[in-house]
Amino acid sequence: MMLLAIGCGLGGCAGGGAASASLAMASAGSGPTVTFESIDGPPPQIFQRMVDVLDSESKLRSLAIVPRESQAAYRVRSYLAAEVSHGRTVIAWVWDVYDQNQQRALRLSGEEPAGKSGRDAWASADDLVLRKIAQAGLSGLSGMINGTAPVDPPPAPAPAPAGKRGPAVASAEPISPASGEFSVSALGYSEH
Repeated sequence: MMLLAIGCGLGGCAGGGAASASLAMASAGSGPTVTFESIDGPPPQIFQRMVDVLDSESKLRSLAIVPRESQAAYRVRSYLAAEVSHGRTVIAWVWDVYDQNQQRALRLSGEEPAGKSGRDAWASADDLVLRKIAQAGLSGLSGMINGTAPVDPPPAPAPAPAGKRGPAVASAEPISPASGEFSVSALGYSEH
């Protein structure tokens, strides 16, 4: 039923490689609400699969996702790009999170290895890759909303050996420990 509502809300939103999302999910939660204003970059079939993955992952985190037309405490603009390097595809992603005053509160970003590239780099973006992106993004977003992001950023990791990539790891630091507010560039991702 929920996927039907999402699909109906998205009709005509994906076109020309740019997609605009109205994740029509209404979760029964008392916390701050979130809406996805757009998911730009992927072709329509990847866009729809990303919406489906965001739907299931947001339910696991009890995030209150509302339709784009609704008032929300946070608005997310998402960007995805398929990059091919040495025959391997990487899906780079960015989520810009805006507060009710339309000020960017947080930028989440990362890269997810997607495997060997064929004629269509997006064909490598399977459900596992999309799920990893959704999990990393929603974890960072939840951490900001719930105030559970780490206070001290972890030390920079050692560079990964050539050809080996691992999961994205997030870190965030508040503007000032007393206020608990997060800086615009608070969340960064690095590879282990």
